[in-house]
Amino acid sequence: MKKTLYEFYNYFPFLKEVIKRDFKKKYYKSFLGVAWSMLSPLLIMIVMTIVFSTLFDRAIPHYPIYLFTGTLFFNFVFEGATHCMGCIVGNAGLINKMKIPKYFFCISSVTQSFITMLLSFVPYFAVCAATGVPINYYMLLLPLLFVLVYIFTLGLGMLLCAYATFLRDLNYLFQVIRRAWMYITPIFYPVEIVPEQFRFLWDLNPVYIYIKIARDLCLNASLPSEKMLIVGTCYSLLMLGLGIVTFKEKSDRFFLYL
Repeated sequence: MKKTLYEFYNYFPFLKEVIKRDFKKKYYKSFLGVAWSMLSPLLIMIVMTIVFSTLFDRAIPHYPIYLFTGTLFFNFVFEGATHCMGCIVGNAGLINKMKIPKYFFCISSVTQSFITMLLSFVPYFAVCAATGVPINYYMLLLPLLFVLVYIFTLGLGMLLCAYATFLRDLNYLFQVIRRAWMYITPIFYPVEIVPEQFRFLWDLNPVYIYIKIARDLCLNASLPSEKMLIVGTCYSLLMLGLGIVTFKEKSDRFFLYL
């Protein structure tokens, strides 16, 4: 543990440079640049609101923000994890030339998606103001939720990266899983439409738990239940632990596939 902490501290300046490099690469030759990170989720929210509002608008108060909240957190988790899957292969040149912690590239990938989500909260609060959703004091607790979701995404990303480095087709399979996961997560529909006897399966969905916490803080202006906070924290820590153990176990053989 001490060795890992020392390694992290010693190479932290390198991690910052990797994050800066990836951030610049993401918007290289982009006309809108960083502004696209704010416009993209807003446009998606507008389109999905138009499509689904006729079905659920009356059943869900402040439907645009309900939808926007779910979209932001879902996209962060799966975009961050997806970017991690190719981060080792994509940085093969650096890894083969320098002795650096390989997990830094996972941290950089997740951090890029995290920055994108944070930028998306600029139009998010603008839509709140435009649709009459009041800004409340409970929103000040959002940074704690960000930490939980970041930890969960990093763990999931490291887990997927450990296998995707060997199994390149895993990326295509994960895209199918992502689409299926989107439909079993109440992003654009209310969970009440799920039959009562099957609803416990939705309650086991970690991404939905994080979305539900965010909706409680932002839409309902209330604290989430203690049970939900405990379960969300456990999911984050367990996923991070699983990701670290798996990544560490398989990272010694990465060079054989680069």
